[in-house]
Amino acid sequence: MAENTPTIPDKVTTALAGVGLTQYEISLYLTLIKHGPLNARDLSDKSDVPYSRIYNILSLLLDKGYITRDDNQRPSTYTANPPDEALMLARKKVMDDFASHSKVIVEELNDIYLKNIDAPFQVSLLVYRGKDQVFKKASNLINGAEHSILVAASSLADLKEAGIIDAVKEKRQKGLSDIKILVEQNDPGKDVVADLAKIGQVRVRDQIFGTGIAVDAVDAIIILKASIFALTSYFGLKSDFKGFGSIALNYFNYLFNTATEYK
Repeated sequence: MAENTPTIPDKVTTALAGVGLTQYEISLYLTLIKHGPLNARDLSDKSDVPYSRIYNILSLLLDKGYITRDDNQRPSTYTANPPDEALMLARKKVMDDFASHSKVIVEELNDIYLKNIDAPFQVSLLVYRGKDQVFKKASNLINGAEHSILVAASSLADLKEAGIIDAVKEKRQKGLSDIKILVEQNDPGKDVVADLAKIGQVRVRDQIFGTGIAVDAVDAIIILKASIFALTSYFGLKSDFKGFGSIALNYFNYLFNTATEYK
């Protein structure tokens, strides 16, 4: 390796701390990034991690997906995973752990909590009217998605005309991969359905009432249209209740999981 190792900006250290790494974990990972594969002793010498702590910290980094170990070498050597791959593995573990721990917390505490709630609470239901206004809110929702986009569409023509489909495609191009789309079996937009199948999971049902869009399991909008005095009116329903997105997600998953896979 060259003697002049690259300098890593302070903002990288701050960012690594921001995604949950400790100072020792950051030190080891960056040392491997700068110097390449090293054994534990050399890692300790080149970083500020005491040798007495080195194997514990390496074990944590292995578990999180930031590094790999080569046991074919004696002593074993450690290599930094590429940053993009490491972050994807780390995020998956965090999300898997969060889901697992959440299940335990909800199962154990929900009944206890509900037994002590003896009065209803008020939440705001926001109603938007007009096609432009409704789909503008829907677009804002999709543009802000970070982890997942779920769409149940009673009319693909409406979504295409309003730019919703283009917004979903753009998020896919930016790396958002958890995209699920539910459409009606007899929707005439077959070309649109085939196009959507290239960017996410698509399933079909005989009939879908209204259109629903949920993102990141925390926010959602329900879009309904009705014929009033021979005119088609659009309504969008949202809520500032934090559980609204979760409720929408559960209902969507029920519809999606019992639908037919698009082929």
